[in-house]
This record gives sequence, structure tokens and C-alpha cells, in this order.
Amino acid sequence: MDTIFHNNVYSLLLTLIILYIPALICAVTAFISSFIKKEKPLDMLRINMLIKLIHISAYLFIFFVGLACIITIFTIGITIILIIFDIMTIALSGLIGLGGIIRSFRESEISIETAVFHGILQFIFCADIISSIVIYRKVKRVKYDYNHDLQLS
Repeated sequence: MDTIFHNNVYSLLLTLIILYIPALICAVTAFISSFIKKEKPLDMLRINMLIKLIHISAYLFIFFVGLACIITIFTIGITIILIIFDIMTIALSGLIGLGGIIRSFRESEISIETAVFHGILQFIFCADIISSIVIYRKVKRVKYDYNHDLQLS
């Protein structure tokens, strides 16, 4: 903190926001590509699932640091900043998941009810991880059953 940011927390926050911008651009690009049919829905859902599974360690670290900081009134601001960073992170992966879900619905691989339900879950902590696994397996099963039926015909 002293060497890089000269003990200025605002420089650290500015750096994190600057690093967030390319990640946001990539997530929005992935979301938009789901509408112009560049990516297969199963591929997008697999990427989403992997991102969410990789984020588990970061979420746990942020949770425990935030929990430790909420103990005293002097460090509660750190907890609030960590909550904001968590929300920003889940928004990125949620966009990718939502794009895959919408694409799966447009290709009639899932119903509208399933799409709405899992689309909402993509932006809820903890539920997003379970939802990403469930929706990936569901679409994968539909794809497998469809390809299997084609081979039997």
C-alpha cells in the first residue's frame, strides 16, 4: 500500500475501478454476442458455470474479511466497500449467465419459466452458483437427448 499507492486508499479504489471497466466491457460483449448468435448456448453456460465456480474462493475471502471488519465501527467502511465489489462481480458473471439462458430459450432448449427463474438467480449470491450448474446440466441433457434422437432416426 505504501510503495504502490503511497497510503492513499482512493488510488487503490480508482485502480480497482479502472480494472473493472475492461471486465465489464467483456461481460457486456459476451451478453450481446448471445443475441447475435456468435456463441452456442451450451458454451456460454459452461463458461458462466466455470467463472462462478472460480469465484467461490474470492467470495469466501471477501466474506471473511468483511466479517472481520464489521466487528469494529472503525472498519465497517471496508465491509461496505467489499459488499459493493461483490455486487459488481456478480453483475459481471450474471450478465454472461443471462446471455446463455436467453440464448437457450431462443433455441427452445428451456422453457420461459425456467429462463426467467434461472435468469433471476444469476444475480443472487450463492443461488447463482447452484443455478449455473443446474441450467448447464439441463441444457446439456437436452442437447444430448436431441443428438441421441437424431442418431436413432
